[in-house]
Amino acid sequence: MNARGSLWLPLVVLLLLAALSYWIERAVQAPSANGQVTKTSPEGIMENFEALRTDMTGKPQYRLSATRLKHYTGTKRTEMESPHFIQLSAEMGEIDTTARQATVSAEGDEIDLQGDVRVVRAARPGQSAMTLRTARLLAYPESDLLRAPGPVDVHDDMLNMRAGGMTYYAKRRTIELSGRVNATYHSRKS
Repeated sequence: MNARGSLWLPLVVLLLLAALSYWIERAVQAPSANGQVTKTSPEGIMENFEALRTDMTGKPQYRLSATRLKHYTGTKRTEMESPHFIQLSAEMGEIDTTARQATVSAEGDEIDLQGDVRVVRAARPGQSAMTLRTARLLAYPESDLLRAPGPVDVHDDMLNMRAGGMTYYAKRRTIELSGRVNATYHSRKS
């Protein structure tokens, strides 16, 4: 009789855990307007994190940090507060990007940077440092495309430029400016 009692105890504990898990899952979900259940809270939150991606040889490719990262399972969307992204490339030079917030699409094919977006390309032999400032910048990593749908300011030692919008095609190394464009070019001093 004692042997049978000891078999029921783990089963009762498992049933209680299953009921508790079901209750917790329902507690974090809220009904939407059409009656379907959707998640309103992030599934995961990380604070003050830093991640480093390397290539197959162990050479660093880029570093990403943020004060807070939230991931939502239902939409597979990721949100970051105060993101800081540094691309480490010997060929292109270091590119340092900051913003107040960023949203990464479910597929990771679109990154929406918003609020005081600043992109700085480090100086290299033959090139001065360049700074780009805008309120919003859309990045499409798979397409090597950057798009600023609103006003953008670009500055380096030889150029001061303002435009109503910008699209940068990294593979072609071309920039398309839109809206009202104002540019001042300073020749190099001999």
